[in-house]
Amino acid sequence: MSELEPRKRRKKAVVPRRIPSEVLPVPPAQARDFVRDALKGTSLRDPFAQLLSLELVFEQRVRFVPVDETHTRFEFDAVGQIPGADVLMYTRRLGEIDRFFVALHDELDRRERHRRPDSGDRPIGEAH
Repeated sequence: MSELEPRKRRKKAVVPRRIPSEVLPVPPAQARDFVRDALKGTSLRDPFAQLLSLELVFEQRVRFVPVDETHTRFEFDAVGQIPGADVLMYTRRLGEIDRFFVALHDELDRRERHRRPDSGDRPIGEAH
């Protein structure tokens, strides 16, 4: 069979689980602290908020994969702890995954806003 020909799957073949991930400009050594700061104060870390929204049904799995010296791949998956939870609460699972990545981007934006300007980038009106 040629590599260009489509492969037929068995009728009941299981498709491998895709783990949502994203590469962000965070050094691998700082990845764990970055996630801790990003999730601080969110519903992903608040047990009361998780109880109200039934998110305790999912186990959060986070993995950091170094891409290079300045970038890290963040993998996050919410795995159901109760049989069938992944299917029955599919939209809640996706919401939890989305909130994780939104929190990471919010933390990136927050750090970018608080970064000090370089010596050549002086605000208008500042004396030399």
